[in-house]
Amino acid sequence: MTSADRGFVPKGRARRVLPYVASVVALLVAAGCTSGSAQSPPTSAALTTTSTSATTTPTTATPTPSVDPVIAKIPAAARPETIEGAAAFSKFYFDTLNEAFRKADPSVLKGLSSPSCAMCNSLAEGVSEVRAAGNHYGGDLAQINYATASEFTPSSRKVLVSLDQLSVPIVNSAGKTVDKTRAASLSFVATLTFDKRWIVARLQKATS
Repeated sequence: MTSADRGFVPKGRARRVLPYVASVVALLVAAGCTSGSAQSPPTSAALTTTSTSATTTPTTATPTPSVDPVIAKIPAAARPETIEGAAAFSKFYFDTLNEAFRKADPSVLKGLSSPSCAMCNSLAEGVSEVRAAGNHYGGDLAQINYATASEFTPSSRKVLVSLDQLSVPIVNSAGKTVDKTRAASLSFVATLTFDKRWIVARLQKATS
């Protein structure tokens, strides 16, 4: 395999998942965070000259509603539990993968897939290893042609994603091209689950 032979290939097939993939790690699922103002302590009232103290009234803070940071970054069109929402979310996943490789930042993928999604984990690990090498992708790896639901029942939600993998430079911190990805036309099936938001439970290459 040449150094240019890179792409979206499942781990285990001649080690051609993506450059720098050495192992599989579980993708962390971002947890919702909550915030709120602490209750203010009561203030002491000044004593009067008659030694009678005023009654103090503690203030009550209004809690800030919790915000799921993953939902916050998902486009509105990709949030509903509908056929259109599932397709939009699958496209959003690959758009985010493009961003992750451009920035060499695996954190942008957090919460978008299940820890059991082997290919998702391999792709996230690929981003981590690009970052560890001090490199990043000089452009979008995937140009998405379409994403359409191939199955949508209460028990099974699958989206077919067609994309062109582009030949883009792999650039080091000095801006020098050190490698390139390979170009290819590919299709994937994203199996989704929904629990307040969509999650990629499985990602696999589509069979013809």
